[in-house]
Parts: sequence; C-alpha cells; structure tokens
Amino acid sequence: MRIRTDGDYAYRKDTIEAAADRLDCNKTRAVLIACEAVGPLLDGVERALEHPDLPPSVQQDLAESLGTRHIKVEVSEPDVEFHLD
Repeated sequence: MRIRTDGDYAYRKDTIEAAADRLDCNKTRAVLIACEAVGPLLDGVERALEHPDLPPSVQQDLAESLGTRHIKVEVSEPDVEFHLD
C-alpha cells in the first residue's frame, strides 16, 4: 500500500512522522497502531463524554480539545457525535 505525500497531500508525511515519534516506532507500525486504536479510542471518548456526572460545560470543553484536523467531536445532550472533515 502506498500513501501519497506529494502536493496537496504533503501534510500526511508530517502526520505519520509525528505519530511515529509519539509512539516511538517506525512509520509503518505507527500507521498500523493508529488504525487499530481509532475505534476503541473513539468508543472510550464517547463513553466518557456521555457520563451522567459530567457537567455540560466540561463536555463541551473536552469535545473541543479532543477534535483533530479531520475529526470534530460534538456533544448534544445526551449524545456524542464524531464528524469527519
């Protein structure tokens, strides 16, 4: 599998290298770990943000903090939604 990193896709190289640096592994392993982790991580974020003891203002702050370049986290009581850009 090849991942384009030329032209408009140049940011992908930086993203993959940042993941490899953060995970202290090579780029191939970083992509694999990220792919395996995204589902369980999003499930955990959803469960945490839907916790009944979490005040709405904290839910909103956390949702904003947890968003990324491509994933927007939205809280609309009592549901949490993920939107891909």
